[in-house]
Amino acid sequence: MTKNHSKKNNMAKKAAIKKKTFDIEALSDKFSSKTKYKKDRFIDLGEVFQKATGVPGPAIGHLNVFLGHSDTGKTTALIKAATWCQKNDILPVFIITEKKWSFSHAKLMGFDCEETSPGDWKGFFLFKDDFDYIEQITDYVNEVLDAQEKEIQKDICFLWDSVGSIPCKMTYDGKGGKMHNASVLADKIGMGLNGRITGSRKETSQYTNTIVFVNQPWVELPDNPFGQPKIKMKGGEAIFLNSTLIFLFGNQKNAGTNKLNAVKGGRKINYATRSKISILKNHVNGIGYQDGKVIVTPHDFIEDNKAAETSYKEEYAEYWMDMFIKSGLEELDENDTSFETELVKDNIQGLA
Repeated sequence: MTKNHSKKNNMAKKAAIKKKTFDIEALSDKFSSKTKYKKDRFIDLGEVFQKATGVPGPAIGHLNVFLGHSDTGKTTALIKAATWCQKNDILPVFIITEKKWSFSHAKLMGFDCEETSPGDWKGFFLFKDDFDYIEQITDYVNEVLDAQEKEIQKDICFLWDSVGSIPCKMTYDGKGGKMHNASVLADKIGMGLNGRITGSRKETSQYTNTIVFVNQPWVELPDNPFGQPKIKMKGGEAIFLNSTLIFLFGNQKNAGTNKLNAVKGGRKINYATRSKISILKNHVNGIGYQDGKVIVTPHDFIEDNKAAETSYKEEYAEYWMDMFIKSGLEELDENDTSFETELVKDNIQGLA
C-alpha cells in the first residue's frame, strides 16, 4: 500500500469516527431547552374588525399596538378589547395618561361599569390615571403582576392610552428630552415588561398576560422627492420592536377619514367616521390585509356599506333623536325617526 493510500484510509477512518460520535439527541439534551407554549389566542374585536384586518384582534400573551392619527378608531378598538376581556374573565387594567378617557362612552359600547359617585366608576376592572412619568407606569404594571398569583388570580390585560403622552422622570424634572424618554421605554419595556408578558405564554405559567398600547404618532418626511412619508411611534422604536401585532388606523401621512353626517330639520350631526384599518406588523402568523375599511360609530365598528349604515340607523334611531334634541332641536317630533344623511368629504383621497 502506498503512502498516499494509507493517508486516505486514515482520513476516512477519522471521518467515520466523527460521524458516528455526532448524536443530536445528546446534544439537544445538553444544549437545548424544552419549552411548550400555549395555543395562540386573540382578543376578539368582532366580525367587522376581522373582515377589515384579517386578524380577530390583539394577540393574547403579547404586546400589541393601536397606532394612528386622532379620530381614526383606536379608542373604539380599545374599549371593545376591554369589553371582550370582561366577558372572558380577563381583568382589564386601564393605564390612562392622555386624559381623554370616558367611562360613559365605554358603557355606551357595552363595557360593564357603574358610576357609584361623581367620577368614581366601579366594575370588573382596575383604573389608574395619576401618573406623571413613565417609570411610575412600569412600576405599577410590575406591582400588579406581582399581586397576580395571590390577590388577583386572573389573566390580565393592560390597556395603556397612550404611549407618547408622558415623559420619563428625567424629562419630567426638566433635565431630559425625547432621547431620554425613548431610552427609558427601551429599558423598562424592551428589557423589562416584554419578558414578563411574553413569558406568560409558556405552559408552565398559570396565567396569561397581555398589553395593548394606544400610540400617538408623528410623521417622518421622505429624504428624497420620490419618497413617501412614514408614520412613526412617539417614544422611540422600543414599543414597535417589541410588539407582536401593530394595527394601523387611518393613513400613514394623515388620518385619511371621512365624516358621515345625518341631517334633520336643517341641522347636522356627525354620527360616524369612515376609516381605514390595516396590519403594520404581524409576528403571530404573518398575514394581514392592507386595504380594510370600517365605519366607526359611537357604539361599534360597522361594515363600510349602505346596508350596514341603514341597519345602524334603524337600530339607534332613538339615540340619534336624543342627540338632536340635546343639540337644541327640542321641537322635533320624537316619533319621527327618519333622517337625511350625507357624506362630508374630508381627505376623501386617502380612502380611495
